[in-house]
Amino acid sequence: MSYHYRYGVNSVLLNNLGRSFLDNEFILGVEPRREERTIKPWFDVDCSEEENHRDCEGRAEKLTVMGSLSSRSSVIFDLDDDGDLDIVTNEFNSEPQVFISNLTQKKTVQFAKVNLVGSKSNRNGIGANVTVFAKEMSITQVQDGKSGYLSQSVLPLYFGLGDNEQIDRIEVQWPSGERQTMTKPATKTTIQIVEGQ
Repeated sequence: MSYHYRYGVNSVLLNNLGRSFLDNEFILGVEPRREERTIKPWFDVDCSEEENHRDCEGRAEKLTVMGSLSSRSSVIFDLDDDGDLDIVTNEFNSEPQVFISNLTQKKTVQFAKVNLVGSKSNRNGIGANVTVFAKEMSITQVQDGKSGYLSQSVLPLYFGLGDNEQIDRIEVQWPSGERQTMTKPATKTTIQIVEGQ
């Protein structure tokens, strides 16, 4: 939480096939912080004028108060459009951190991005349930519009398909109540689904 608290390690939890979440902040290089900095100059205070300030007790000189770095918001999206998800965090009184995933450099990533366009429902399909079926796998997401912390990630829903190279079908339950199915759409691309088409 920055000044006046100590630095707290940023956590990155990776989903282990729905069974558990694994701590990966050190493996992925999120920690330790860049250049191993965890504090920075926060503000200056003149203790001769601010005698009631918490850092001025027993002091009369000017001093620079240090504060710990802290992430204030994060968004997850495919920043470099290579098929894997990247993270951008906004730092309180510091420059953003950008974490580019290199997963696609290590293996082929099977994915689909689903962009909803409502007609009877709202234009972004907020409130729609989207289920992607690929062999024995089914993944459901809700287009809820609140995917980031103090922020908003891009709206196309991202579906990681594991090793499945093909999608059998996508089912959409629109806020209007309409159900829609798309069969055999392409993978490794953004699929646009327009309500009622």
